[in-house]
Amino acid sequence: MQFVIYYLNNEMSYTKKYPDGFTDKWGNYRKVGSGDSSPVIGKSGPRPELRSLCYGVGINDVMIPYFTSTRTWRTWSGIIRRTDNRDPKWINEQNKEHYIGCTLDSRWYKLSAFKEWIEQWDDYENKEVDKDILIPGNKTYGPDTCLMVRPIVNKWFKPNKHGGGDLPRGVTLSVHWKNRGTGKPYRSQITPIGGKRTGLGYYATIEEASAVFEKARREQIKILIETETDLKVKNAMQFNETRNP
Repeated sequence: MQFVIYYLNNEMSYTKKYPDGFTDKWGNYRKVGSGDSSPVIGKSGPRPELRSLCYGVGINDVMIPYFTSTRTWRTWSGIIRRTDNRDPKWINEQNKEHYIGCTLDSRWYKLSAFKEWIEQWDDYENKEVDKDILIPGNKTYGPDTCLMVRPIVNKWFKPNKHGGGDLPRGVTLSVHWKNRGTGKPYRSQITPIGGKRTGLGYYATIEEASAVFEKARREQIKILIETETDLKVKNAMQFNETRNP
């Protein structure tokens, strides 16, 4: 019996090799094929001929076993899913209309290219891909149009400006007015960073309620900008707010 050491993600993986085949650390056993001296790990392993395209275009060319279970792969496949109308049923679901018309830069068809881009960012494991901050109104996912940002930043810069139905974000219909016709009809409310939903008062018009919310929102955005450590993201946030007061 012979032991062979493979290095995967800088970690040693011991494989028992037999004269007529081998069993890897996942328990897969198969005879060695002609010219094939690497472990056979199926669709998740280093056998590209066993892999199918992700949503018809995505090329999984990262030769790391079980990389499809990583957050990077899920992020990549999720971007492919929401672009170029590849999954119209999912996009047309509630609160996903802002993905309509989104496209994908062809450079990100390859998982290896996306992986290389995402790993250039500090603390990328705890960040999310954002397409809206760097270029206001952007509809293209790609290395020149996207940023890696903290989840809280991604949340506050969502392009959807509706709070429900035809009302702007931060504005809801008063329950008292809706049920009994009493009081002012529109309520303004906000969930501050790290806090709970807070009421900002009741107003006679949508415009009044929305103006109060947007003022409170700008205060929260100011906190995000002040606490941002990535200079590229910080500059983009400041520019975005200048363009969209």
